Amino acid sequence: MTMPRKPGPTIRRWQLGYELREHREAASVSIKAAAAEIEVQPATLSKIEGGKQAIKGTYVKLLAPMYNLPSDERARLLELATEANQPGWWVSYGKLVPDWFKLYLGYELDASDLCTYESELVPGLLQTVDYARAVALATRPDSSDTELDKQVELRRERQQRIFTTEPPTVRAVLNEAVLLRLTGGHAVMREQLEHLARLAELPHVTIQVLTFDSGAHPAMTAPFSLLGFEQEPRMNTVYLENGRGSLYLEKPADVHRYTTMFDQLCRQALEPQASRELIDRVAINL
Repeated sequence: MTMPRKPGPTIRRWQLGYELREHREAASVSIKAAAAEIEVQPATLSKIEGGKQAIKGTYVKLLAPMYNLPSDERARLLELATEANQPGWWVSYGKLVPDWFKLYLGYELDASDLCTYESELVPGLLQTVDYARAVALATRPDSSDTELDKQVELRRERQQRIFTTEPPTVRAVLNEAVLLRLTGGHAVMREQLEHLARLAELPHVTIQVLTFDSGAHPAMTAPFSLLGFEQEPRMNTVYLENGRGSLYLEKPADVHRYTTMFDQLCRQALEPQASRELIDRVAINL
């Protein structure tokens, strides 16, 4: 029997924040008073309680008596804090990874289900090295060769989880424009499409193409990603990115809306087998 995957730091951080908020509310302590106790702004404590920012063990120790927590519960929360503060693999990339994207990398690492709709480019997890470099150069034409190399290396690190023994379920719906937009030249694009076709053969990867003749669809305004967490469904999140920042939608109503949108995209797109055949045809004609 396969052992369940141990929750990662991002899940632990979210669980810790959620439980601290529950304890604070049960003790009828205002967020302003609790923030003053650990000498941070209420907005910072709000981020901690929402799982968006790690919490120091010393904060747990200070808040425990304020929340009237027994010693065994305090010890458990301190253990959670230790697990939640494990550094992510991306720390070695320093400033190359903006703060708003570090949070996403943590979510991506711990997610059990990744669903994405892309209108212009191949999703990062499915990109080849040369395609990723071409995209990085197009979006940051002033980047040095060293910076481009690091960006490509970062993308390759992200992709490793697809090939682990406990990979996430990946479902991607690609607008037909993704296949036709020549990125990096004919050879690079052909290799990318062939790579997509190979990935689509993996049992945990599903790729569908939303053709132009499918008509209007619910995601015409912007691409999006859905991150699902089997171990902590309350974490399920919609991720929206604009290149200079990101937005996380976590309310159940928002997650439901985008899940419905993604399901509609899947219904309008070609079936997986027909999608692979289209990808192959486009690659051959390059």
